[in-house]
Amino acid sequence: MFLLMAIVVCYYIYNQYYLLETSINSVELVFSSEVSKEEIPIVYISSDKESKINFKNVYKFQEQGHLVYQCQLDALKKLRKLRLYFSYPNKTVLIKSIRVKSGKEVISIPLQKFKNRSGVKIIEQPNDLKLEVLVSSGYIELPKTYIYTSDFKNIYQLALPTLLLLFLIFLVLKSLKPINIEPHTKTSITLSLLILSMFLPDPIYNVALISLGVLHIRDVSWKAIKGQKINLIVLGFFIIYIVNNLFASEEGFKEISTVERFLPFFVLAVVLPSIARRKYLSLFPVSAFVLGFGFLLTSVFDVYIHRNFEFLSFDYFSKYLHPVYFSYLLFFSICFIDLNYKGRYKYILEFVLFVFLIFSGSKMVFLLSLIVVFINLLKNKKTAILILPLALIVVLFSPLKHRFDEILNKEDFTVLNEKHIENSNDARVSGLTLRLLLWRETLATMSGFDYITGKGVTKQTNRLLENRLVNLGLLGHKNFNPHNQYVDTFWRTGVLGLIFLMLIPIYSLVIGIKRKDKLIIQFSLFMFVVMWSESIFGRVNGVYFFTTVILILLNSKNINENSHIRV
Repeated sequence: MFLLMAIVVCYYIYNQYYLLETSINSVELVFSSEVSKEEIPIVYISSDKESKINFKNVYKFQEQGHLVYQCQLDALKKLRKLRLYFSYPNKTVLIKSIRVKSGKEVISIPLQKFKNRSGVKIIEQPNDLKLEVLVSSGYIELPKTYIYTSDFKNIYQLALPTLLLLFLIFLVLKSLKPINIEPHTKTSITLSLLILSMFLPDPIYNVALISLGVLHIRDVSWKAIKGQKINLIVLGFFIIYIVNNLFASEEGFKEISTVERFLPFFVLAVVLPSIARRKYLSLFPVSAFVLGFGFLLTSVFDVYIHRNFEFLSFDYFSKYLHPVYFSYLLFFSICFIDLNYKGRYKYILEFVLFVFLIFSGSKMVFLLSLIVVFINLLKNKKTAILILPLALIVVLFSPLKHRFDEILNKEDFTVLNEKHIENSNDARVSGLTLRLLLWRETLATMSGFDYITGKGVTKQTNRLLENRLVNLGLLGHKNFNPHNQYVDTFWRTGVLGLIFLMLIPIYSLVIGIKRKDKLIIQFSLFMFVVMWSESIFGRVNGVYFFTTVILILLNSKNINENSHIRV
């Protein structure tokens, strides 16, 4: 674990940062052909302690001759990130080179590797960068965050938090019990890889799923599939999307991005019934701890560099992984440990998971996790030892407080009465009011037979919502999905798809109650609730996670498979 954490931090620093001696004082563009004023970008930066791009100060390019344009920056500021914004849509720009200057050092920027971009399309060219500007204020962001030797003057300040984290890692390693998974079997290897890779970058978990399907194709049993109705429900849900894509969408199978994302429904519902073993679920907490400590160690370095605790929160904390989806993993891990561990070890593990959850910032998942622990408090008052320090962290951690304040601000709801929102960055468009607007505008696209068949599952359906959001003035949110799985499924596949979707948590809950299986009950209720605030299948991580957990839980008859880890 220690070696793995060291490798992760070193790789993160190497991949994320670029070390310079002095501050960047200018950026230079060389174009491949003559450009008009509308095709020349403007520059926005973040500097010093800022966590976000500062839009108050704009920097403009000046022509130097021979297709060279230079933008002078404030050398007194420590530039961290730099974006090139293109103000006019429907323009094509050819850039031969991008260079930034720091004192006497000149850094050439790789033309195909940008950290972030929005509203522009990059067309591969052998010798230059071809950009198609799709929307106003489309941008590209340089691939590195810049740090300076002067940032390391007080390097000793990293010693205490690093030692504290190492101590927490040691406690977690000591508290986790051995996992009783038989070694060197096909099932143990494929299922373990699937679960442990589920929240890693996509090439890894896709390979794990393909391996699972290929290596277990001979183990597939129709008897096992039909033996548990949840398998048929999940398959039915997937089939509805295929049929809708094929017959209800104008694009047919020319555009199958949604079906591709939903393909794990089919593979998992066919393969898992024959090989499901409940004990493999104990690997989810292992995954949560490895990812959580990796995120936390890298975020501590970010905080040290920027002197800004914002880098411990939300997207800054979870890096490549959406923080809400990481929160789902944390919730299940808390439930699993709460039911399968006893004594002080349980409280140590739950405390660490809750700290990760606070930094991830999902309000609903945090509250649902607290409810799980509070129910345990009714049985065991020692749980207060866990709740009190967590309450203190929540009070002191301002980003999470701010997210809860958004819910309580009644003035934000006035934005729902606006026919057109003048400012696309209107502060009233908070997490809650944005969802209400998205739900309203999504359902407003439906009429007549749409309620039966839906509007379709292809990108053409997304554009219907996008157009309404643009007309409403929500330019910064036009690429959002409905943020509600019930609304999203009803919108795309109509009432039949909605029925199959609702059957997944409802049927699971019924089986959980019959078996008196607390983990099934808790996870089914959790799934039922979070689908109200997120399109949980909008990302492939959600498809993998929820399907795998539900199918393993319901296809495993022995609810005491993890009893060996109780102390």
